[in-house]
Amino acid sequence: MPPQLPPGVRIQQHSPSHRALHATSPFQPGDIIATFSDPLLALPDGATMRTTCNYCLKVPSPPSPPNARSQQQQQQHNQTSDKKKQDQPPQLRACTACKAAVYCDQACQRAHWKAIHKAECKMFTRIREQAGKEWLPTPVRAVAQVLMRLKGGDKQVLEAFGNEGEGRLRGNVDQFQQYEVAWKDIELQAAAAVVYAGLLEKEETLVQAREVLCKIQTNAFNRSDADTGMGGIFLDPGLAMVNHSCVPNAFIGFDRRTATLRAERPIEEGDEITISYIDYTLPRAQRHEALKQYHFQCECSRCKDDLDVYDVCQNSPTLSLNAFSIQPDLEKLRNPSVDRSKVTKSEIEAIYKKWQSLETPDGENEEDRQLKLAKSRWELCRPLVSAGMWAVEPLPATILALATSWQTSYKMIVYALPLLCFLATECDPVKYVAPFTPWRVKGLVAIAKVMAVTAEFTASGALATRCAHEGIVGTLATADQVTICEALLRLAVHHGKVGAAEEWEVLKEAEAMLEDLESLKGRERESGLVRAWAKDPEGDPESAAFVETQVIKKIKTLASFAVEGLEAMLAGKIPVKS
Repeated sequence: MPPQLPPGVRIQQHSPSHRALHATSPFQPGDIIATFSDPLLALPDGATMRTTCNYCLKVPSPPSPPNARSQQQQQQHNQTSDKKKQDQPPQLRACTACKAAVYCDQACQRAHWKAIHKAECKMFTRIREQAGKEWLPTPVRAVAQVLMRLKGGDKQVLEAFGNEGEGRLRGNVDQFQQYEVAWKDIELQAAAAVVYAGLLEKEETLVQAREVLCKIQTNAFNRSDADTGMGGIFLDPGLAMVNHSCVPNAFIGFDRRTATLRAERPIEEGDEITISYIDYTLPRAQRHEALKQYHFQCECSRCKDDLDVYDVCQNSPTLSLNAFSIQPDLEKLRNPSVDRSKVTKSEIEAIYKKWQSLETPDGENEEDRQLKLAKSRWELCRPLVSAGMWAVEPLPATILALATSWQTSYKMIVYALPLLCFLATECDPVKYVAPFTPWRVKGLVAIAKVMAVTAEFTASGALATRCAHEGIVGTLATADQVTICEALLRLAVHHGKVGAAEEWEVLKEAEAMLEDLESLKGRERESGLVRAWAKDPEGDPESAAFVETQVIKKIKTLASFAVEGLEAMLAGKIPVKS
């Protein structure tokens, strides 16, 4: 029988080998299509199973990094710390028997015991005694769980992992066997799962384990999110029916044991729902390489016509949503100033391939090595720079790597700000057109966090001693950085609530920072104007003009220093101050 599905979707058989999810009603961008809250498999990554609740997959929030807020904000934060303590996640508690799996509380522990850990507990005890370890690689643990549930006669698992019937997951075993190295890994992982599950190493059991692993590799979703510490896999037989497109009309967000399918574009009743299994902003050759593990050739419009991110953006039905963003210039998105005559698509694919193969060079320290690597990457991307194709990979990834490195460095954090502003205005709106996509929201929060630090430098008079770039210093010195932060955070909260779960760590962080800003005194007028703009961007001309002047223009000015400052830094022309 077919898998159980939530309202909003149905399975349609296109051919004997092709099934798809279709919408049962129309959906607008940002709408929740369906939620999947009863997965067959939901487990953290192997090494993180000691820092993640093994049932609900909640990751305790890390403490705020130093310099993440101003002294005044920190004082306000401390005054309410007792109130907020009750909202902080409790310490994770380990299973008293195996001491390997950890949980939020007794409720999660009991639920996991009933679901799988009753059988799994003995396995981890065996692993600790035999191998001296307290965790397993994620694929091995997942296969072991399925094998133990199959042995126990679990009906849902039998229906999903059996060999016949319309509801069965497909594993593409024959295709996996064509890749010698990958197949050897599958054989080793499957054999390990059989041993650790306490089953006899009979040939039929090993064959079954390999088939199970192939089905997991084909149908499970990776929950990894480095920004929030989230990881692991999620497998729901119904959600596994959703097919891939490099121009998807939907995307998936994960929150603990729930996967939420949301509309990225307008969807009509009866339309097939598609998501992207990979990063759809990569060049075509790299997308097709990434899709090899799924054993099909993508024939979406982006692939058939070899469209780049600018082509897709220009024709996106969600482009107009950027009127409420930090890149509200819709005309620029519709008619970008790019010169495609300066670099061909085959040359872009060759650049990306070389970019991937670059190794980190030797250096005195990590910062020095990363700077040398960034210089090599930037030189490779020169044709894209010349063509003004800022949103075409690997150029954004080159800028992001430096921005990420610099924003965690006390010496370089000011220089990270123009790069983050540039990414948020010149790259991300083209790559991810809908402003509620999680990547766009993360970009807004990243700028706000760095600006909280530069605001402190400005207030203390230390900005000029921290940064040698006169343009950056002058812009920040004359900017109302608190107001900019508030506007960014209100945007992040608005779009985050559209495109992500309420418990998404990035959204919660934005809400906490916004609460701190709201407690500051003497900002009633500025905050009122930003609030009015966030409530109705086009309804109040005064607030719209205020945000345009005090926020949008300042961010664009900072972004204008990004390329010049990056090249000067890579050339050693800007001294780094300690």
